[in-house]
Amino acid sequence: MKILLINSVYKVGSTGKIIDCLGEVLRSKGHEVRICYGIGDKHYDKFSIKICSNWEHKLNALLMRIRGIPYGGVFISNRRFYRIIDNFKPDVVHVHCINASMINVYHLFNYLGKKKIKTVVTLHAEIYHTAGCEHAFDCEKFKTGCHNCTSYNRKSWIFERSMVSWQKMFNAFNSFHSDCLSITAVSPWLTKRAEQSAILRKYKVVYVPNGLDTTIFHYYPSKGLIDRGGFQGVILYVTAVFSLNETDQKGGRYIPELARLMPQYKFVVVASQSSVASFERLPYNVQFWGRAQSQYELAQLYSEADVTLILSRREAFSMVTAESLCCGTSVVGFKAGGPESIVISDYFSFVEYGNISALAESLDQRLKMNNDRDSLSGKAAKLYARERPAELYIDIYDNLISKKC
Repeated sequence: MKILLINSVYKVGSTGKIIDCLGEVLRSKGHEVRICYGIGDKHYDKFSIKICSNWEHKLNALLMRIRGIPYGGVFISNRRFYRIIDNFKPDVVHVHCINASMINVYHLFNYLGKKKIKTVVTLHAEIYHTAGCEHAFDCEKFKTGCHNCTSYNRKSWIFERSMVSWQKMFNAFNSFHSDCLSITAVSPWLTKRAEQSAILRKYKVVYVPNGLDTTIFHYYPSKGLIDRGGFQGVILYVTAVFSLNETDQKGGRYIPELARLMPQYKFVVVASQSSVASFERLPYNVQFWGRAQSQYELAQLYSEADVTLILSRREAFSMVTAESLCCGTSVVGFKAGGPESIVISDYFSFVEYGNISALAESLDQRLKMNNDRDSLSGKAAKLYARERPAELYIDIYDNLISKKC
């Protein structure tokens, strides 16, 4: 089978690593795979093609801010991608997260639909059924039709055009014959949200979890990587950017408050970047680890922690949750949608978003439990190993290819 994958990034970021894992497993099963991406280095490997130049990316981002159409822009990347389709002649085109101003999304879906190219679209967030917002949070306009959007990521410098972008996305998805398109979502929570949307309601949405490399993410005995320093337990917080800003959706601002409420525990913050002006202002029991030097170091940190903390307002899946469980460490956090719908029973505690006292109590209770780390790691591997989503996708590809449209 010839499979063409497309995503904003490749090998970096959560979806970039997911695409990399998927491509490797598909190739190991004898399938021919090409991966197109828009943001990042030019040459990763012989299987990937960068279809968007840096100046095109900047131009598309600028046009979005001026016109208020999130996924429009010039068609140069589209033309490159269409030439790849013509030359590679894939049996299936698998579209992932292409929301980073790398391609005209509306034009792409219209092209795939009108050409009757067998297409799988995987939802990693709510962008395809809101036509703009990564997460709709408490807004339910996506169920009938988005308009008059006040969300920060929908703002244009000049126009408010949420209704126009929503209609464009609606038309794009409805350009497909139903037998030419399959839609998947990375969590049961996101699956239900998509099925309620006006844009995707007519399609069946199938839950396919994200996969990760369980040869890396599994339980490791302690090497003393984390200095416990006499604390009663270690709480791990993993994020891309550590921020104390009130508008940050990852919830880093709750770390100092929790640390003051729970001085007997050590909080370790792992982040590639930080916007915190001075770490000296953080409570004494908060350690900023910085970037994990490798995926193996990150897995070791998960394994040595007693609990992993989720503070996001919304997550469609949460790779942190899956990685932590695969490393034998329970998860505690705020209800964020995706995480509580993918976790393993008996190894998690989630409370209402923003309820710090309830969160502190849940953390304290979970830290006093003795879990069988090897058992949890084994159970999680069966759910999140990268082979599982690949096998599910192969079934979806085969079913799609067998249909006429």
